[in-house]
Amino acid sequence: MTEDFLTHVNYLAETFLTHIGSSSEPVRIVANIDADGLASAAILAKAFTRHHITYTLSLEKQITDEVIKTLQHEPYSVVFFTDLGASHLQRLHDSLEGQVFVLDHHPPDVEQKTLDHVHHLNPHSFGMDGTQTVAAAGVVYFFAKSLDERNVDLSPLALVGAIGDAQEDNGFTGLNKLILDDAVDAELVDVKESLRLFGMQTKPLHKVLECSTSPYIPGVTGNERAALQFIEDLGIPLYDNAQQFRKLMNLTKQELDKLATAIEMNKSKGSPSTSLLGPVYLLKNEEESSLKKDLREFSTLLNSCGRMGWPSLGIGVCFGDLKATKKASDILKGYQKEILDALNWFYNNRRSEKIIEKEGYVVLLAEHIIRDTIIGTLASLIARSNIYPDGTVILSSAYTLDGMIKISTRCCGKLPVGLDLREVVTSILVDTDGYGGGHKLAAGASIPQENEEQFIRNALAVLEDYVRKKPVHA
Repeated sequence: MTEDFLTHVNYLAETFLTHIGSSSEPVRIVANIDADGLASAAILAKAFTRHHITYTLSLEKQITDEVIKTLQHEPYSVVFFTDLGASHLQRLHDSLEGQVFVLDHHPPDVEQKTLDHVHHLNPHSFGMDGTQTVAAAGVVYFFAKSLDERNVDLSPLALVGAIGDAQEDNGFTGLNKLILDDAVDAELVDVKESLRLFGMQTKPLHKVLECSTSPYIPGVTGNERAALQFIEDLGIPLYDNAQQFRKLMNLTKQELDKLATAIEMNKSKGSPSTSLLGPVYLLKNEEESSLKKDLREFSTLLNSCGRMGWPSLGIGVCFGDLKATKKASDILKGYQKEILDALNWFYNNRRSEKIIEKEGYVVLLAEHIIRDTIIGTLASLIARSNIYPDGTVILSSAYTLDGMIKISTRCCGKLPVGLDLREVVTSILVDTDGYGGGHKLAAGASIPQENEEQFIRNALAVLEDYVRKKPVHA
């Protein structure tokens, strides 16, 4: 499977180079706005720059009629889609002329690797699970590496994309493991064991706990005074010898174990089901205080740019632009506040009419309360908690500014045999004039607000049907 995938990568790279020849015409790139999409776009842009290929880049939430119409009126003869496009292969084939390259990891709508002028690179076409073994950034990385072996220096960005797509679970597997090996062998990334909390490199220890949303620590998250007290009660010194606040990375192994145990004991209302201790991935040539040092923080930084409406800043961050990185760090603070506000809204409104909790599923109707680009993150945080039993489907929804409802679906714990969230979403869309996509572990859709009542009826009926079928775990 892997060998066939890599062979097809080389074929597509050669096909692309043949089509552009000595042309100076720019290549068009269309990418998604999340961390994986932004990392994908940055890898492709950096590879093209190294190869002296000019490009034009745009960042989109999804492929819509408007996106297609815009591309139809543009003069580009080569168009790349990354982290989107796989579920629209036939549509892209029928709508666009010229050469179209789709580098994605979502399940395709047709099986062919090539549809005349549409060239498709996707792990699913080679019997690999694109939800776990490689993200779009990894797919693009292998393509870039085929263009030029020097592009191995882009391997950390591919890992950032995989982390952003929740493909790291106490280590990497499949093609992601090959990428990690490249990054380590090239002395670009260090791997060490630590407590896997956001801000280990950049924030004082008490701020790490105060800002922690994954896990959500009841009574501590969002409360600076409680976070300070939590640490003091454990007997862990807050200050170093220079009377500076200590950071998570400064803790001893014994202190890390003590802190992890205390968080585990205090996590009855929403903490990860996996161990807090595990591998962290650090950029060797990045300063210790940098938000890009820890690849998890790097990923969250990119996500914040995309989710808060500033995806282009994420590209600047990937290119090392200092002004963009400074602005992105400010955006990150707002993003973290919105995530915390969303979690607090959820915990404070459980069993209200806006949060429907049933055996086997939960429906969140956030309306205007939560940003539509945040609602999927909230669903993911809830699904990764131990609030609900494994197999519980989380369906979250929020209004968009253009009169739509954004819905996101996730599953708590291990996905039961027979459950495919894409199929759940497809069933919910019946008679709603909505459209959706994603994969079996995480799927979403957009539905006109005027069809909200139909959407809710469909959602409850489909989810009740899922509960009746009672899928069993593998």
